[in-house]
Amino acid sequence: MKVILIKDFEKLGVVGDIVKVKDGYANNFLIPNSIAINVTKGNIKQMELVKKSIIKKEAKNVAEAEKVADTLKDLEISFKVKTSPEGKLYGSITNKDIAEEIFKERKVEIDKKKIELIEHIKELGEYDMEIKLYKDVKYNLKVKVVSDEPVEDKKESKKEEIAEKETKEE
Repeated sequence: MKVILIKDFEKLGVVGDIVKVKDGYANNFLIPNSIAINVTKGNIKQMELVKKSIIKKEAKNVAEAEKVADTLKDLEISFKVKTSPEGKLYGSITNKDIAEEIFKERKVEIDKKKIELIEHIKELGEYDMEIKLYKDVKYNLKVKVVSDEPVEDKKESKKEEIAEKETKEE
Protein backbone atom coordinates (compact mmCIF):
# COMPACT_ATOMS: atom_id res chain seq x y z
CA MET A 1 0.00 0.00 0.00
CA LYS A 2 1.26 3.48 -0.82
CA VAL A 3 0.83 6.30 1.69
CA ILE A 4 1.88 9.95 1.95
CA LEU A 5 3.74 10.93 5.10
CA ILE A 6 2.22 13.93 6.87
CA LYS A 7 4.91 13.92 9.60
CA ASP A 8 8.62 13.22 9.50
CA PHE A 9 9.08 9.59 10.46
CA GLU A 10 12.64 8.46 11.03
CA LYS A 11 12.32 5.00 9.54
CA LEU A 12 10.31 6.00 6.45
CA GLY A 13 11.02 9.55 5.31
CA VAL A 14 10.01 13.18 5.60
CA VAL A 15 6.75 15.08 5.15
CA GLY A 16 5.29 14.69 1.68
CA ASP A 17 7.17 11.51 0.75
CA ILE A 18 5.14 8.77 -0.89
CA VAL A 19 6.24 5.45 0.57
CA LYS A 20 5.21 1.87 0.04
CA VAL A 21 4.45 -0.07 3.22
CA LYS A 22 2.55 -3.19 4.17
CA ASP A 23 -1.22 -2.77 4.36
CA GLY A 24 -1.43 -3.70 8.04
CA TYR A 25 1.34 -1.25 9.02
CA ALA A 26 -0.43 1.57 7.18
CA ASN A 27 -3.97 0.76 8.40
CA ASN A 28 -3.10 -0.15 11.99
CA PHE A 29 -0.27 2.26 12.81
CA LEU A 30 0.58 5.03 10.34
CA ILE A 31 -2.91 6.27 9.45
CA PRO A 32 -4.50 6.02 12.97
CA ASN A 33 -1.50 7.84 14.50
CA SER A 34 -1.73 10.66 11.92
CA ILE A 35 1.69 9.89 10.48
CA ALA A 36 0.43 9.14 6.95
CA ILE A 37 -2.61 9.41 4.72
CA ASN A 38 -3.80 7.38 1.73
CA VAL A 39 -2.52 8.32 -1.71
CA THR A 40 -5.20 10.15 -3.70
CA LYS A 41 -4.95 12.95 -6.27
CA GLY A 42 -6.34 15.45 -3.78
CA ASN A 43 -3.99 14.36 -1.00
CA ILE A 44 -1.00 14.57 -3.35
CA LYS A 45 -1.89 18.17 -4.30
CA GLN A 46 -2.48 19.06 -0.65
CA MET A 47 0.90 17.64 0.40
CA GLU A 48 2.67 19.55 -2.38
CA LEU A 49 1.30 22.79 -0.89
CA VAL A 50 2.27 21.70 2.62
CA LYS A 51 5.76 20.79 1.41
CA LYS A 52 6.22 24.25 -0.14
CA SER A 53 5.22 25.97 3.10
CA ILE A 54 7.57 23.70 5.07
CA ILE A 55 10.44 24.60 2.73
CA LYS A 56 9.73 28.32 3.26
CA LYS A 57 9.57 27.87 7.03
CA GLU A 58 12.80 25.85 6.98
CA ALA A 59 14.58 28.58 5.01
CA LYS A 60 13.35 31.20 7.48
CA ASN A 61 14.60 29.15 10.45
CA VAL A 62 18.01 28.63 8.83
CA ALA A 63 18.27 32.36 8.08
CA GLU A 64 17.44 33.21 11.71
CA ALA A 65 20.03 30.72 12.98
CA GLU A 66 22.68 32.18 10.67
CA LYS A 67 21.80 35.66 11.93
CA VAL A 68 22.37 34.46 15.51
CA ALA A 69 25.69 32.89 14.43
CA ASP A 70 26.75 36.28 12.97
CA THR A 71 25.79 37.97 16.23
CA LEU A 72 27.98 35.53 18.14
CA LYS A 73 30.89 35.93 15.72
CA ASP A 74 34.27 36.30 17.49
CA LEU A 75 32.68 35.78 20.89
CA GLU A 76 35.01 34.44 23.54
CA ILE A 77 33.63 33.88 27.01
CA SER A 78 35.78 33.81 30.11
CA PHE A 79 34.86 32.86 33.65
CA LYS A 80 36.81 34.00 36.73
CA VAL A 81 36.31 31.37 39.37
CA LYS A 82 37.58 30.36 42.78
CA THR A 83 39.94 27.41 42.63
CA SER A 84 41.83 25.07 44.90
CA PRO A 85 45.64 25.23 45.03
CA GLU A 86 45.75 22.45 42.41
CA GLY A 87 43.68 24.48 39.93
CA LYS A 88 40.40 22.60 40.45
CA LEU A 89 37.20 24.62 40.52
CA TYR A 90 34.99 24.91 43.57
CA GLY A 91 31.83 23.81 41.81
CA SER A 92 31.59 23.60 38.02
CA ILE A 93 30.59 25.53 34.92
CA THR A 94 27.48 24.18 33.21
CA ASN A 95 25.56 24.73 29.96
CA LYS A 96 23.27 27.08 31.87
CA ASP A 97 26.20 29.24 33.02
CA ILE A 98 27.50 29.47 29.47
CA ALA A 99 24.06 30.37 28.09
CA GLU A 100 23.68 33.11 30.72
CA GLU A 101 27.12 34.51 29.93
CA ILE A 102 26.30 34.59 26.19
CA PHE A 103 23.15 36.54 27.03
CA LYS A 104 25.15 39.02 29.15
CA GLU A 105 27.74 39.51 26.41
CA ARG A 106 25.60 39.66 23.25
CA LYS A 107 21.96 39.77 24.41
CA VAL A 108 21.21 36.53 22.54
CA GLU A 109 19.20 33.81 24.24
CA ILE A 110 20.57 30.33 23.58
CA ASP A 111 18.80 27.25 24.86
CA LYS A 112 21.17 25.46 27.23
CA LYS A 113 20.31 22.15 25.54
CA LYS A 114 21.87 23.40 22.31
CA ILE A 115 25.27 23.86 23.94
CA GLU A 116 27.20 20.63 23.53
CA LEU A 117 29.07 20.14 26.76
CA ILE A 118 30.03 16.52 27.37
CA GLU A 119 30.48 17.09 31.07
CA HIS A 120 30.59 20.13 33.31
CA ILE A 121 33.83 22.12 33.31
CA LYS A 122 35.71 21.48 36.56
CA GLU A 123 39.26 22.63 35.75
CA LEU A 124 41.01 25.77 34.55
CA GLY A 125 41.80 26.06 30.86
CA GLU A 126 40.42 26.82 27.42
CA TYR A 127 37.55 24.83 26.00
CA ASP A 128 36.08 24.71 22.50
CA MET A 129 32.44 23.75 22.31
CA GLU A 130 29.80 23.60 19.65
CA ILE A 131 26.43 25.29 19.79
CA LYS A 132 23.77 23.77 17.54
CA LEU A 133 21.71 26.77 16.52
CA TYR A 134 19.64 24.79 14.02
CA LYS A 135 19.89 21.48 12.13
CA ASP A 136 22.93 22.35 9.98
CA VAL A 137 23.84 25.70 11.53
CA LYS A 138 26.48 25.41 14.24
CA TYR A 139 28.77 27.85 16.03
CA ASN A 140 32.08 27.04 17.69
CA LEU A 141 32.49 28.89 20.96
CA LYS A 142 35.70 29.34 22.92
CA VAL A 143 35.37 29.35 26.70
CA LYS A 144 38.23 30.32 29.00
CA VAL A 145 38.21 29.43 32.65
CA VAL A 146 40.68 31.42 34.76
CA SER A 147 41.31 31.62 38.47
CA ASP A 148 40.38 34.74 40.40
CA GLU A 149 43.88 34.44 41.94
CA PRO A 150 46.98 33.19 40.15
CA VAL A 151 47.24 29.42 40.72
CA GLU A 152 51.02 29.54 41.31
CA ASP A 153 50.55 32.08 44.13
CA LYS A 154 48.03 29.77 45.78
CA LYS A 155 50.45 26.85 45.55
CA GLU A 156 53.30 28.91 46.96
CA SER A 157 51.15 30.30 49.78
CA LYS A 158 50.05 26.77 50.63
CA LYS A 159 53.70 25.65 50.69
CA GLU A 160 54.53 28.61 52.95
CA GLU A 161 51.71 27.66 55.34
CA ILE A 162 53.00 24.09 55.53
CA ALA A 163 56.57 25.32 56.09
CA GLU A 164 55.37 27.65 58.89
CA LYS A 165 53.49 24.80 60.58
CA GLU A 166 56.59 22.60 60.41
CA THR A 167 58.80 25.31 61.97
CA LYS A 168 56.25 25.88 64.76
CA GLU A 169 56.10 22.16 65.51
CA GLU A 170 59.91 22.00 65.87
